[in-house]
Amino acid sequence: MRILIAGTGAVGGYFGARLADAGHDVVFFARGRNLAALREGGLTVGSVDGDLRLPRVAATDALAGTAPVELALVTVKSYDTAATAAAIAPVVTPETIVLSLQNGIENESLLASALGLPPLLGAMTQIGAELTAPGVVRHVAQGTIYFGELTGHESPRTRTLVELFTAAAIRHRCSRQILLMLWDKLSWNAAFNAVTALTRTTSGAAARLPATARLLRAAMLEVIAVARAQGILLDPARVDGVVAYAGEHLGELRTSMLQDVERGGRLEHDAINGAVVRIGEAVGVPTPLNATLVALLSALDLARTHPGGDVVVIE
Repeated sequence: MRILIAGTGAVGGYFGARLADAGHDVVFFARGRNLAALREGGLTVGSVDGDLRLPRVAATDALAGTAPVELALVTVKSYDTAATAAAIAPVVTPETIVLSLQNGIENESLLASALGLPPLLGAMTQIGAELTAPGVVRHVAQGTIYFGELTGHESPRTRTLVELFTAAAIRHRCSRQILLMLWDKLSWNAAFNAVTALTRTTSGAAARLPATARLLRAAMLEVIAVARAQGILLDPARVDGVVAYAGEHLGELRTSMLQDVERGGRLEHDAINGAVVRIGEAVGVPTPLNATLVALLSALDLARTHPGGDVVVIE
């Protein structure tokens, strides 16, 4: 199968490497230093499931004039979704399966609209991975792709993905409740990504400290309230167990937003906490904590990405 990895960071690099190692024709879409590293030295994945070294990969930053793809895994940061849709449009046909493995809840509709496609499959991944250097991925935990039709029905494209991921030894699950799973992940991300980015702590450390543990619970409960107002019946009773599990088992997990803070990159607060606020307003559910997290993360993002700006200090 001809496959496009639209965004060769930690997630795209890991799954793309698995698919290429299984013999598929994989094209890695990348830019800057990462693109140069892929072209010069290939892709290296250090993984708890076994290391992979691909000395030669097909990597590009321009897709116009190249052959169409049968599957596109979109793994860019959510703030790059619109630009990425425009960039990959030349190789996407009505038959292409487009799968978003991004944070947030709005990327599928944006991609479908921009690419002129019917509703996409819902999809998400649970993975602990990091791009430690250009062309080098460190995979430390999980690595599962969840996907399904938003209607809950099986389809030819879900069967195609089951066969593909099975043959490539990629953990996967085709779910009839993918929308519920996407909102469940959003509740985790809105809490853990935001709090760890602001406090510079791992997920486990944030969950063990009573003050931040309370913050995590409250942020998750706001998301659950927004979901339930739409008929997506997440269970609020699960929140205490999720936070307790993080405190016991996720002491080394550095969320993607924490990694972005440490690297000096842009933050995905608008796609995560911002989405909670926007949808909460639409369905009439107050989200004051997520709104506060958006404000704090916006200020942090601005200070890091635009250093040296005018600051007025009032004493």
